[in-house]
Amino acid sequence: RLGASAAAARTAPDAVAVAVAARPAGSWITRVVIRDGAEVHVVPIDRVDYVEAQDDYIAVHAGERTLLKDQALGSLESQLDPRRFVRVHRSYLLNLDRLSKLEPATRDTKVAVLRDGRRLPVSRSGLERLQALLGG
Repeated sequence: RLGASAAAARTAPDAVAVAVAARPAGSWITRVVIRDGAEVHVVPIDRVDYVEAQDDYIAVHAGERTLLKDQALGSLESQLDPRRFVRVHRSYLLNLDRLSKLEPATRDTKVAVLRDGRRLPVSRSGLERLQALLGG
């Protein structure tokens, strides 16, 4: 049997779900807020290079900084403009503005090369999404 607080927690919507529901259709977040102990980092979406899933967290890579946030990758993905951020792999969301080129990794796979030289794996479905957004 659940206690009153457990039952309330089970039925209460989480903050991300409330924020998504409150946002008008077709509007996307412009910043990511990341709490790190007593500090709160506000990262403008324009500065995000890519986001990487790490167990129950996401690592937001912005320039030289990497910040961990307690959020699922799919949850953040639903808040980002799908014309700017694409899931290139089950563990990676890429800011298309940072993409320099696609290179073959093996005979059947590709790797996304960012402007700063960092390389992200691209799955088959991620390649299809990229090609659709890039027009070929």
